[in-house]
Amino acid sequence: MTRRANHWAKLVESWKRSGLSQVEFCRRRGVKAVTFAWWKRQLQGPGGHAPKRGRSGKGPGPFVEVRLAGASSSWAYEVVLAGGRSIRVPSQFDPQILSSLITAVESC
Repeated sequence: MTRRANHWAKLVESWKRSGLSQVEFCRRRGVKAVTFAWWKRQLQGPGGHAPKRGRSGKGPGPFVEVRLAGASSSWAYEVVLAGGRSIRVPSQFDPQILSSLITAVESC
C-alpha cells in the first residue's frame, strides 16, 4: 500500500470509530467529502464492498445484505450512517419509511 493510501486507510478507520457522519467527520478534519468518499470506495476493493464486521471489528455484523428476487440492483441514493452502515435507496421511495428505517438501524 502506498503512503497516500495508508494515510487514507487510517482516516477511514478513524471515521468508522468516530461515530460521526461522514460529512461531519470530513468537516472537522478539513477534508473534502468527495475525496474521502472516493478513497473509501478505493480501499474497499473489488465490487465496492468492504467485509462486513460487527461492532468489535472481528466478525460479521448483525446485518446482512438481502436481495429480493426480481429486484433491480440500480440504486439512486446511498445513505451512509454512523459506523459505516449504509442503506441503498431506489429513486422512488417513501421518505417516512426511510426515516423509520434509519432510526431503527441507528438504534442498534
